[in-house]
Amino acid sequence: MLRRRNLALKILNAVVRWAPPGAGDWPDAMLREVDFIENDWMAVSWALGSTKLLFTKQAHHDELRSLPRRIEELTRKVRRRTAGGFALASAETFLSGLLLYRFPTLLQRSACAVGIVAMLYTGWQLFVWRARKPLIASDSSYDVHRYQKELEHQRDFHRGSCFWSRFTLMIFALVLFCVGGLVAQPDTVQYYAAIGIGVLGVRVLAVWLNVREASKYQHEIKCLEELPAHSNQQTN
Repeated sequence: MLRRRNLALKILNAVVRWAPPGAGDWPDAMLREVDFIENDWMAVSWALGSTKLLFTKQAHHDELRSLPRRIEELTRKVRRRTAGGFALASAETFLSGLLLYRFPTLLQRSACAVGIVAMLYTGWQLFVWRARKPLIASDSSYDVHRYQKELEHQRDFHRGSCFWSRFTLMIFALVLFCVGGLVAQPDTVQYYAAIGIGVLGVRVLAVWLNVREASKYQHEIKCLEELPAHSNQQTN
């Protein structure tokens, strides 16, 4: 029984000795806690379980060290998305405006008008959901809590009512366009079917890409929530 108790103490002392900087007071607390465990096998089990601290806290420490790089990457990513989205929305708005008076049917002209509204609405969303404030100050400090809020802000751009509202407008414009074309030229079913399937395929791909982006942001948020509480303060 004494050997089992000594084994538990040796394991815990090793954890205290080799604990990474991000572990804080946890190793010492676990070493003190073993004195209150009467069963020697349970003490050994407790000591073995404490070895996870060598890996999880090191991961937390590495997460903290990599935060400035990840914050800069998020800032650049949102800027690229905003600029690219504005360019695409502007091009599609211009094209829909040119075609607005060229189509023969009211439904197709209405489709162009809805397309313009959809692009203007997308541009407005890009403006509203851009990065709201610089995440790294001029003195190179950053706030983990504000970073998490920005991640939640960007995650919500790719899911929920924000995404599905603009997606619905685009699909509605596509339906109007195809129906209007079939009304004007009933013998062009295959032509408009091909257009509809092609554009719908692009929209389905957009759904998948947005779901994936939202999942990435959610994963990053979860990683931040698992960091030690003291990491949510302003860091240099």
